[in-house]
Amino acid sequence: MYSAFEKLPDEKREKILTTCIEEFSKTGYEKTSTETITSRAGISKGILFHYFKSKKNLYLYVVDYCRKLIGDKIIEEIKKVKTDDFFERIKEVVLIKQRIQYDFLIETKLVTSATLHPPVELKEQLQNLLQKNTDQYSGEFLAKLLDKQLLEGHPSPEKIMELTMLALDSVTKKYVHLFESKQLEYDDILEKMMPELDEYIDIIKYGVYGSR
Repeated sequence: MYSAFEKLPDEKREKILTTCIEEFSKTGYEKTSTETITSRAGISKGILFHYFKSKKNLYLYVVDYCRKLIGDKIIEEIKKVKTDDFFERIKEVVLIKQRIQYDFLIETKLVTSATLHPPVELKEQLQNLLQKNTDQYSGEFLAKLLDKQLLEGHPSPEKIMELTMLALDSVTKKYVHLFESKQLEYDDILEKMMPELDEYIDIIKYGVYGSR
């Protein structure tokens, strides 16, 4: 569908994509002007619509590009994780995810915005598009995160994994809410979140009255 755009020389294609990502991330779907995009990218509006047909298609393409870029980078990095300590593995994988999202901060903000505040006219299409993350990456991500063999010999490995995932989910939702309600900048999430996550992991690992 977008073969004409994808056949462009890398430099020209990247310039258009970078401009679109920056503009959509900064002003949102509704307020982003295709005139601003084409002016910054050095192309005509006719050429842009030749590539994408509509602003809707352009936005969906850019969000999909960003979610795939981030997902591929995360999976690439977590494949390198070798530690055989269950809790260290969790922290390392979570840190990788956060670091990649920070390295691609503008792309992450765009995907986050599309997830939390989708344009009404594109809500269903974005839900279907972002479901690809679950279908494409979640299995591999969770397999690396929750390797049952790391708890071999423990009487309740499933309970430990379930409790750990509940803690991760709770902490993650808390910081998503703080970001969504503008109580916390995205740049500050990792600094605030990891110490809290460490506390939960220590409680699970050592117990309420246990010692290290």
